[in-house]
Formats: sequence, structure tokens, C-alpha cells
Amino acid sequence: MELTGFLAFLAAVLPLAYGAPAPAANSLHPEILAAMKRDLGLDAGQATARVARELLAVDVIEQLRSSTGDSFAGAWISEDGATINVGVTDEALAAEVTAAGATPAIMANSLSKLQEAKLALDNLNTSQAKTLSTSSGIAAYYVDVVANKLVLEALSGSTAHAEALAAQVGLVASEFEVLTVAEMPTTLATVRGGDAYLINRAARCSVGFSVTTGFVSAGHCGTAGSAATTTAGASLGTFSGSVFPGSADMSYIRAVTGTTLSGQINGYGAANLPVSGSTASGVGASICRSGSTTGIHCGTVGALGATVNYAEGSVTGLTRTSVCDEPGDLGGSFYSGSQAQSVTSGGSGDYSSRGTI
Repeated sequence: MELTGFLAFLAAVLPLAYGAPAPAANSLHPEILAAMKRDLGLDAGQATARVARELLAVDVIEQLRSSTGDSFAGAWISEDGATINVGVTDEALAAEVTAAGATPAIMANSLSKLQEAKLALDNLNTSQAKTLSTSSGIAAYYVDVVANKLVLEALSGSTAHAEALAAQVGLVASEFEVLTVAEMPTTLATVRGGDAYLINRAARCSVGFSVTTGFVSAGHCGTAGSAATTTAGASLGTFSGSVFPGSADMSYIRAVTGTTLSGQINGYGAANLPVSGSTASGVGASICRSGSTTGIHCGTVGALGATVNYAEGSVTGLTRTSVCDEPGDLGGSFYSGSQAQSVTSGGSGDYSSRGTI
């Protein structure tokens, strides 16, 4: 399931569990404000204004994606959150971008071209299982809209292989970039969003979001039939469905009768955090996560629709961010303001080294 499909699922079930949407941009929870101050250097006014701008940016970007057609080269929000940047390959469309309230950037490659190359790599993963497995040293790949390139992350001994793969899907040197990483990503394993739970009374993950009859989490946390319990051993339910690896890292745990499903996120040290919708944030937007090991941390969105190669196989449709995590945080809530985004999948690095997830 791609990110769009996951968000559509959340859009369908969140209102049932969380109630009617609230004015998210004007009512950020104090704990969210505190995390954005710590991790993004924003005071309350700046954080509130930024989330409001990011919500408005969604409409502007979608409008221009439609009106610029095949010339659309991606969009991102500036590092300070103040500017909506929209790439186009046709300079004649710059005025249209400006009129819509965004800043135009003339790019060499359309977003569709780069996405088609990424899809070709995904198809290699599907048809040739060992081509992009962890033994190949290709950690992840994604479209970097700011760089206007397909980026492949590889171990130092696999950069030549990454370059060959890029050429295999039809890209020339100016259309891709190979970045060296120190390690391959992992999915080290962990009802209210961000809470801890155990799988088969052993591995630990975090709850993503409560829904009407259970909760969602990461697919790598468990497979259909696996038992979910509290850390104290009380039964929470059973994994009813799970996707990992493949088109998502997503699972659904059907709760046992009597389980209380809270339509909020664990604030870790403060009151619970609100969830009022599932509007998808763009590249450059602020994003936070709640997890049972390190609590709440924030960062920004780096890329959408990324593919990550875990030891278990490749997962498509992921969001790359600068938020750190530790084992046990995985499966937890990912949100922007009070808008649900997804669940934590995996990453490289850790809290101390500010890795990526």
C-alpha cells in the first residue's frame, strides 16, 4: 500500500475513532509545541504559523501539480517553512507558479520522469529478488525534489552497483546521485498512539493510531495471527493483517473485547496529543513522531515515496524524514500538527547521531 493509500485508509477510520476535525493549525498541543521548539528551534507563535502555512501549501501544490501537467517537477517547503517552492521544466510556467503564491524553480527533470525511474527500480526488486537485496549494499532510493534527481543510498563498496542500476532504468549522470551510507537500515522491534506493546510477549513496537476496532502499527512488527499484549502481559488483540516487505510497512491489530481505544497520541510527560485529520504534508514540512522508547521528537520531511531495502526485503511508498528514533519507537505515530501522517517504519543511525527514518 503506497502512502496515498495508507492516508486514504486513515481518512476513512480516523474520524470514527477521533471525532470531528478540530482547527488543528490554531490549537497545537503544548507538548507538540515543546517538541517543535526543542527540535526545530521554533517558539509557540512560529510553530503555530508554520503548521498553518503547511496546511495551506497542500492546496497550492496540488493546484499547480494539476495545472502544470507533465512540466511539474515537484514541490517543497523551504527550511524555515515560509516559502512554497514549485519546480517546473517549462520556464513559461513560472508566472503561473508565482500567481498561485509559490516560488518557481526551473528544473531539468520532470517529477514524472524521476518517479518512473524509481518505479522501474521497484520492479527490479519485485522481479529479481536479489538485485536490490541487502547483500547488494543498496540501502534505499528516493526522488529528491530539491536536487531534482533520483538518489540512491549505498554502502561504500556498492556505489558502482548503484550507478549501474541507475543506468539500467534509463538515467544519465545528471539525473541521479549516489550517496554513501555507513550501514543498512534495520527494523529493530516495539490503546493510544505511541504506546508500547509486545508481539508474542517478546519484541516491542509502538502503537500508530487507534481505529474503530483496534489499532494500526508497522507491518514488520508482526504477521497475521501474532499476539499483541501490553508490556505487563495483558492481551490487546491479534494481528489481523500485515504488509511488509512490499508496498507498505503497515499492520492492523484487531483489539480484544474490552480494550479502550483512545483517539489520541501519548504525549510522554504531558497530556495526550490530539488527532483531527490526515492531510498529507509536503517535502520540507515539519513532522513529529511519538514512540515508546524516546517519546516525542520532531524534524522535517525530506522525500516522499521513498523505497527502503531492509534485510527482509524492499518497502515502497515510505516518507524520508530527519526525525531520530530508537528500537521500540517503530510502529509509532507520525503526525504533522494534529494531522496523522503514517507510522514509523525504520531507519539508520539513532537518537544520539540524528539518523534518518
